[in-house]
Amino acid sequence: MTLPNVIIASLLLATLTLFGVKGSIEHRATPEAHPPTAAALSFQREQAVATERAEGQRRQAAALAAIQRPAETEDVLPEGEARADVFGTCTACHSTAIIRRSHFRRDQWDELMTWMTERHNMNPLEGERREQIVDYLARNFGAQQAPRGRNPFLN
Repeated sequence: MTLPNVIIASLLLATLTLFGVKGSIEHRATPEAHPPTAAALSFQREQAVATERAEGQRRQAAALAAIQRPAETEDVLPEGEARADVFGTCTACHSTAIIRRSHFRRDQWDELMTWMTERHNMNPLEGERREQIVDYLARNFGAQQAPRGRNPFLN
């Protein structure tokens, strides 16, 4: 055997050995695929349901936000002394819509302050502050301002 033949035979043997080892390494390194267990399938289904539910809630929240009004400001109430105080006191619990559609006499507004304090835990209004708030409400939303022949709940 000549040197070139030995080199060629050695390269051929090395190539065959290398490809043979590589193929067997790849074969051993690849685990056999097992079918998923019932628990894994159940988990995957629950994940899909949770994802779908979260997406539905996100869509619903976006739709609700799109139809809601922007936050109220005190300029929805008529100008006058105690407007800011009325706005701050009343909107702590409800919107101004309930004020704007209510048309009470002064004594009814005064009784309403007591009722809200007793029944709904509103901070008590006393003294001059109470007088100013009740005066503002009676002046701007009194019985004489009640719309005739109109539904007050559509304001």
